[in-house]
Amino acid sequence: MEFAVAFPSRVNDHGLVKLAEDLGYAQAWFYDSQMVYSDVYATMALAADRTSKIKLGTGVAVVTTRMAPVIAHSIATINELAPGRVELGISVGNTARLTMGLPPAKFSRMRDDIRVIRRLLRGEAAEFTTEGVTNKIRFLHPNMGFVNLEAPIPVTLSAFQPKGVEFCGSECDGHMVWGLIPNLVQMFRAAVGEAATKAGRKPQDVPMKGIYPTAVLRPGETAVSPRIMNSVESFITNALHFLTEWGNAPIAIPPEAQETVAAYAEYVRGLPGEDRHLILHTGHLLFARDDEKRFLTRELAEAAAVIAEPDDLVTRIRALESAGLSQYAIQVTDDPEAQLRDFAAAVIDRY
Repeated sequence: MEFAVAFPSRVNDHGLVKLAEDLGYAQAWFYDSQMVYSDVYATMALAADRTSKIKLGTGVAVVTTRMAPVIAHSIATINELAPGRVELGISVGNTARLTMGLPPAKFSRMRDDIRVIRRLLRGEAAEFTTEGVTNKIRFLHPNMGFVNLEAPIPVTLSAFQPKGVEFCGSECDGHMVWGLIPNLVQMFRAAVGEAATKAGRKPQDVPMKGIYPTAVLRPGETAVSPRIMNSVESFITNALHFLTEWGNAPIAIPPEAQETVAAYAEYVRGLPGEDRHLILHTGHLLFARDDEKRFLTRELAEAAAVIAEPDDLVTRIRALESAGLSQYAIQVTDDPEAQLRDFAAAVIDRY
């Protein structure tokens, strides 16, 4: 198992990325959400300059917020700074589009953009259509220090729906998921593997990488201890946002939490329509707003995050590995340095 960390893209947090590298994390992922965080590529550029081993990835870049050639150009620029340790995570979008009042991008747009991006990153020409015009494009100066196309840049797709999962297996270099339990890991691995095999590829060439809200319990703590609830509150509200806006979430909601979920949906319906998308994502994966505090229950905390003592946490991660997960990435929130150190001591150093 490889261990990683997912960061909100804060441009001055390169010191935390260096700490993660020193603690043994193999990869750092950075959220791409232009109305919420710093620019993801500026953040990655500084992290690249201040590290030497840790892999750096967009977690995830979003089609439509940048044109396909711009996404390819941006990640290839980071690859010039950190050759061979760059990865492009990509998908249809969550907050990058929802915070502008837009739904996730269409699968067909994402598929076509990824195909253009992959061709460009291989140093090939691609047919690109924009504003109703189709033209051939390619990087004109790939060997002059502007971009690096020599070191391969894997393209990893975050996908949960059948068309995306099939495309991931047939054409992408990795599959990113969020918070899946072992039986769902097995299910998605089977689907990706089937698509890979049909495309003449090996299932192991499309590894699954998971981002997991995680809290390490210290002696005497429980899921409702203040430190833990402060740590996981934004994971709970994130799950509630998914349930409200997508109609589902990649976690199992226990029956005893259904009343809270219904109450949250009613709360969202009462938000002013013209500002709903602005209010809802204020604090996204950073903090819970005061008006959301009443929805922070133990049942939702334990559903939205992996909250465990070190031995139990190692056992859970081993079960995910046995199910087919190749990388386990924690998400940091209110106390990132302590969270990085706690997980490294509890899991990475003992695994």
